[in-house]
Parts: sequence; structure tokens; C-alpha cells
Amino acid sequence: MKIFINYNKNFDVLMTLISNKPVNKTISLENKEVLYNDSEIVGINIFNPEIDKNKKYLLEANELKDYVKESLKSIIKIDTLENQFVVAKVEECEPIKNTHLSLCKVNDGNNIIQIVCGAKNVKKGMLTCLATVGAFMPDGKQILKGFLKGYDSFGMLCSKKELNITNDSLNDEGIIELNIDQNKIGKSIWEVI
Repeated sequence: MKIFINYNKNFDVLMTLISNKPVNKTISLENKEVLYNDSEIVGINIFNPEIDKNKKYLLEANELKDYVKESLKSIIKIDTLENQFVVAKVEECEPIKNTHLSLCKVNDGNNIIQIVCGAKNVKKGMLTCLATVGAFMPDGKQILKGFLKGYDSFGMLCSKKELNITNDSLNDEGIIELNIDQNKIGKSIWEVI
């Protein structure tokens, strides 16, 4: 399962998004508001969560994942949370004619997948960050399978700006370029930055 977790200090609410479907019904349970699309739970807001509210959490902070799994276990079963942003290696990279795009074959640690990428700095052999299909970006938008210029695309290669990363050791232009060991392919990006 992939979920989006974000703490909003203004409203003292921990927002958990499970699916990017419209909400057409809500139910209040104690300090939680369960959001539904028909009978499917698509999100849950936890009001006044018992977390360190002065801390700035990374996008996929384990502390928040653990808190959400424990807090919501009576409402929804969350066995495992998949890594949404992983270290990936660009195995092949060819320009798509008459566009600024490149067609890439990317190793995500389990499979070689196809990605259409618009970054100028994408190149064969680079290690970068992959937002997997189903991943939630910092603004809550979900990465879905795409179709660009006649090609399927199964995820997105990310820049640090797109992920709200402030790490000064990473490049500012284009997608993230990692100078790390290849044994990190498939690992969570948050483990290596």
C-alpha cells in the first residue's frame, strides 16, 4: 500500500491519503475523520495527533508511517507500506524524435521499467530517484501510469525541487544525480540522502 502522510500545523491534523479519488462521504470517529468514495476509504484525517509537532518530517518519515499504522489499525488494515521513492539506475536512454523527451529503461531494484523523462541531465548509467507508480508527491498528487508521445511511462524520475529536498549536496538542475554505490538501487531515497 502507498499512502500520503502530511502534518498540517495550521489545523493540527495529520492527513493520510490512500487514494486520489473524490470524497463523497465522511464519518467522524473520535479524533479522526474518515473520508470515503462510496464505500471505499480514500483518506483519514487525524486531529491533534500525538507526534512531535515542532519537527519537520521527511515525505516518507518512518515515525509518521508507524504512528499512522498504529492509530488507524481499528479502521483500516495497513500491513506494509511500500517505498514510493527509490534509488534507480538509468540503464538505457534514447531521445524521442522531435521532442525534448527521452525514453529510458530504468532499473528500480526489482524490474526494468520504461520511463518517459523530460530532464536535460538524464543519461545512461546515472543513479537517480524514481517516484514509483502510485507514489504521492509532496503536494498530494499521485503518480500514475502515463502515456506520452506514443510511449507508456511507469513512474517519474524526480528533481530535488519536486520532492521539496533541501540537501545542498544534491544537484539543483534536472533530476537528482546520486553518487552512491549501486547496491543502493531499489532502496528508499530517504535512506541514502
